Amino acid sequence: MNEQLQPWWRRNACRWFRWVAAMLAVVVGGGVLAAWLAARHSVRPDRDATVELPGLAAGAAVAFDRYGVPHIQAGSVEDAVRIQGFLHARDRFFQMELMRRAARGRLAELLGSAALPTDIKMRRWMLAEAAERQSAALDGESRRLLEAYAGGVNAALDRYGARGLAPEMLLLGGSVAPWRAADTVGIGLLMELSLTWAAGEELERAAILAALGREKAVALWGWSESQAEAWLPAAPPAAPPRGDDSSAMPRFSGIGSNNWAVAGWRSLSGAPLLANDPHVGIANPSTWYEVHLETPTVALAGASIAGAPGVLIGHNEHLAWGLTMTMQDDQDLFALSLDESGRRERIGDAFRDLDVRDEVIPVRGAREGTPVRLKASAHGPVVREEGGTVYALAWTALRGSSPLPCFLKLDRATSVGEGAAAFATCEAPGMNLVLADRAGHIRWQVVGRPPRRGCGFGRVPTDGSNPACGWSGFAPFEDNPFLEDPPTGAVASANHDPFAEGDFPGPPFAAEFAPPWRIRTIKRALAGRERWDVAGFVALQADVANPQADALLERLRPVLATVDSDAARILEAWDRRMDAGSRGALLWALFLRELGRRVGGDEAEAAGLAASPIGGGELLRLLTGGLDPAWWDDGRTAEVETARDIVAAALAAAARQAAGMRWGERHRVFFRHALGGVPILGAALNVGPFPAPGAGPCLNATAYSGGGEGFDVVSLPSLRFVADLADWDRSVFTLPLGQSGHFLSRHADDQTADWLAGRVHPMPWSAAAVRAAAVATWRLVPGRE
Repeated sequence: MNEQLQPWWRRNACRWFRWVAAMLAVVVGGGVLAAWLAARHSVRPDRDATVELPGLAAGAAVAFDRYGVPHIQAGSVEDAVRIQGFLHARDRFFQMELMRRAARGRLAELLGSAALPTDIKMRRWMLAEAAERQSAALDGESRRLLEAYAGGVNAALDRYGARGLAPEMLLLGGSVAPWRAADTVGIGLLMELSLTWAAGEELERAAILAALGREKAVALWGWSESQAEAWLPAAPPAAPPRGDDSSAMPRFSGIGSNNWAVAGWRSLSGAPLLANDPHVGIANPSTWYEVHLETPTVALAGASIAGAPGVLIGHNEHLAWGLTMTMQDDQDLFALSLDESGRRERIGDAFRDLDVRDEVIPVRGAREGTPVRLKASAHGPVVREEGGTVYALAWTALRGSSPLPCFLKLDRATSVGEGAAAFATCEAPGMNLVLADRAGHIRWQVVGRPPRRGCGFGRVPTDGSNPACGWSGFAPFEDNPFLEDPPTGAVASANHDPFAEGDFPGPPFAAEFAPPWRIRTIKRALAGRERWDVAGFVALQADVANPQADALLERLRPVLATVDSDAARILEAWDRRMDAGSRGALLWALFLRELGRRVGGDEAEAAGLAASPIGGGELLRLLTGGLDPAWWDDGRTAEVETARDIVAAALAAAARQAAGMRWGERHRVFFRHALGGVPILGAALNVGPFPAPGAGPCLNATAYSGGGEGFDVVSLPSLRFVADLADWDRSVFTLPLGQSGHFLSRHADDQTADWLAGRVHPMPWSAAAVRAAAVATWRLVPGRE
């Protein structure tokens, strides 16, 4: 029998059995029946239906394709985003509820004491306060759209109830508040927070500076003397206390995103092509939600965030765009000087009162809530007080306005120039926007406005008592780098340093740039082929060649030639590709980790770091004379080790650990649900683990943490998108899991096999393509408020 004609419960039988077993183990009596019925109702398969939706101005329709992607046709933008809110809630409400609670520091109220550290952090960072302030400052059109979206979410809550939308709520209980515009703004701030770690990098540098001294630390970072003079204060900052979790930042083998575009004369279709695959932390459900909205004035398709209207990555009738992070240093830590009361800070010769307030965090299962004292200085919220040093945080996302209006303007833009100008007023986040329009233009544009610093460059914590060192607004948008229609016919970004890689002359802005491996792979590939098509871009996104390994092994070859072992011969013969079935790839990853630990482990111990400060970039500089050869010596031993000693020992240790295994046996992707750690429930809610190809330096950047013993994926391509501007119906898309957040739905993980294999699905755009792809259609009619 055709799968689509089978009873829905048979298509999802395995999930049903896991779910029923979990429910029997966790819930008792009538709760089991209630959970079973609610789950059955909320994930019934898409089918033709008529739905009343309060607040609609006119009738509308939604066609669902085989992947559960909704194609919305509405008479106005307000109606379209109202329907989008309804569908987001229907498919992803538990995800939305967790995100808005996280932004407000109210997770423990639902999840218990395990979530308390997150709540304390969010309250100290004052995200909820910023969300309310930014929401109140929205322009009229943006507010109307956010309120229409919220109306759709609330209509779904009224129709299904929170427990009908999210069966997880049957286990957790708790009350659910109506959705508000400020909730959407708060989710935006939460996403911005997940994409920056500049403050932690400052603390790590302070620890290294204190432990190694100025000369050795500056050499490790690869700074010139003039940079060190400009970026480091005359008096070094105090080292953070040992065990401080933000100074013990895990080092990643690679994290970031890719986007690129070619002009029409470089494509087989004769029109520009654009590709984007943003890399973020693993999420279950998927981070993104694919959607297509069609109205008389605006038409959009691409990636949305459950909790927000519109499309963040995708295309409209005229324009396609993709995003990566610039890695702009958008956070500064200010070390405060407080009086004995701890409630006043010294700035210059005067003292200023801190803003202090006490809050209570409700905790599920606790008789009383947990009190927390929040403080704000002239520089920003006080985020850390442990160890005798008090730090306040300045962050562009807290100082500026919400970026949501800028994205809503981008959704309506008709050219690359209009698309870039949509972000002229946005202070954060710092992003590389790559655009292509139907007129044939392509553009790379840096958006986000760096802060004007009074002193320093944001490399280490700043003296908060110096009145000259605070922020004074933001740099003008007009100063941001951009490149339009270059002679090469191509633009690209990969979180890299555009100044060092020759994309823009400068002056540079402060940033925590990613290593250049991915951007060099992209540029080399684009230069090596004259004309491209969608299939070529898709294959490039899935590329697992490791240019970091290529560069390092070339430099290591003379040393490895003196090591007579099977492991050395395996590395010599290895094709430098991180295929899941490769033994050489696993041996390389283990060898690189062992090298970093043996070269920099003694310095890491001295600085109190969780991981060695020596990664692939530092090793390459060591091998090419950019670092003192004394780094090869392990200060923890009595001997003086040479490069050969360290390389031989690292390779022998890596060979023992590899034990004949393949890369995918140690490099796995595991999509853990928020409740996946609960015994028995995890079998129903988690997805995976699966062997994963790729690594951080590859374009298929399934990155792993540099600390610890494993190589499991910590960040990944959260979507893959390619647009052909000659024919929008040829554009393609894929997600790591699927559209639905319901673990019983066939759309919960129906894209995972394709994502792992680097395959994609079409994005129907034209009316004919949408009709051909539709498996069910809803007719929406205005309902009573």
